[in-house]
Amino acid sequence: MNRKNKDMYLPIWVCGLGIIFLIAAVVLFALAILKSIYFFVGVVACLGLGGSAILCWKNQWIMMVDDNEFVYSTMFGKKTHYRFSQIKDLKQNADSSTMILENGKVHIESCAIMSDRFVSAVN
Repeated sequence: MNRKNKDMYLPIWVCGLGIIFLIAAVVLFALAILKSIYFFVGVVACLGLGGSAILCWKNQWIMMVDDNEFVYSTMFGKKTHYRFSQIKDLKQNADSSTMILENGKVHIESCAIMSDRFVSAVN
C-alpha cells in the first residue's frame, strides 16, 4: 500500500539518513581494516543507526480503519489494532510523542507526517 494512504508515516529523508549511515559503516569498515581496529566501534554504531532508520521508515505507520479504530505498525512490522477510546494520555517528549493506551503504547516521531483526520481523531 502507498505510504500516502497512511494516516501517519515517516518522510523519505529518514530512509536517506539510514542509507547515509550504512555508507558510513562501509567507509569505517575499510578504515578499520586499513588503519585501526577501533573504527569497528563506528561500524557497529552506524550499522545500528542506519538499519533502525530504514526499518522505521519502511514499517512504522498508522492507518485509520474508521473514525473509531486505527492500526499501528511498529518498526519491526508488528501490527496492532487500537480504538481511539483506549487513549489514556499523550506524552510529549523532546523528539517524539507517545500515546498511552489501555493495552499498549504508540510511539510517534516528531518528524512524522500525519493526516488531519488522524490528528483530529486523537484530539
